[in-house]
Amino acid sequence: MKLNNRFIFGLLSILLAAIIAFVALPTVSRQTNGKTEIVRIINPVLKGAAITARDVEAVEVGSYNLPNNIARTVEDVVGYYATADLDTGDYILSSKVSMIPVTSDVALNEIPSGKVAISLTVKTLASGLSDKLQPGDIIRIYHFLDAAQEIPELSFVKVLSVTDEEGINVDNTKEMAEEEEKQQSATITVLASTEQARIITGLENDGMAHVALISRNNEKLATELLSQQDDVLTEIYYPELLEGDDPDEMTIDENIKPGDAEAETAVSTDVDKSTDSKEGE
Repeated sequence: MKLNNRFIFGLLSILLAAIIAFVALPTVSRQTNGKTEIVRIINPVLKGAAITARDVEAVEVGSYNLPNNIARTVEDVVGYYATADLDTGDYILSSKVSMIPVTSDVALNEIPSGKVAISLTVKTLASGLSDKLQPGDIIRIYHFLDAAQEIPELSFVKVLSVTDEEGINVDNTKEMAEEEEKQQSATITVLASTEQARIITGLENDGMAHVALISRNNEKLATELLSQQDDVLTEIYYPELLEGDDPDEMTIDENIKPGDAEAETAVSTDVDKSTDSKEGE
């Protein structure tokens, strides 16, 4: 009986080994050693830029464990727009390209109602804060014609982006490589109300705008400063919105119709009582 059990166990072991050797191992080998073509970036592509044939190449790589949404032919990506910055050597996923043009400035897709994005020219290195501005900075804009002047409407303004002469975003947050040439700021794009936009348009054609940094990397302070600026704009252009109700002013029911003697008498009585009360005080 023991011999029979050993025989059976031995036979099963041989069978299992055969399955592993002739079925499982070849399957794993094919998956790990199999090759397929995918698309790889050879020239950096910035977010929002169109991908050209010069930016990509098809290369053969192991097919094991590749994402299902990876681009496998050059035709899959050429003419599409990058939805994220793509560096040399990156593989391209379908989630990183779009048939629809996209802007490289996310902030321009999220402009609040009643606001606009508008750019002002950096006419000198000093007037643009020596190429040190960053998106999200809160700045104050001065005007210089014959003399420097503060502009109450532009005391606190949010920077959306900084661009060079070709309209490419300047990233002043990263360190420059030794061989890399620094981009020079040419324009500053800010978030503005329509009233502020009109003033900035005037500055472009009359004298020079000069900016000063007020706040950076402080969301709470930035929110407070922009709120103060909105209050100033309201006070200048819409003062009637700040007028409070006069406590001495009586409110007459708009539903009272002329000729309604009973209602008019009631209102008259209330007014007399209010007057008597004040005189008694």
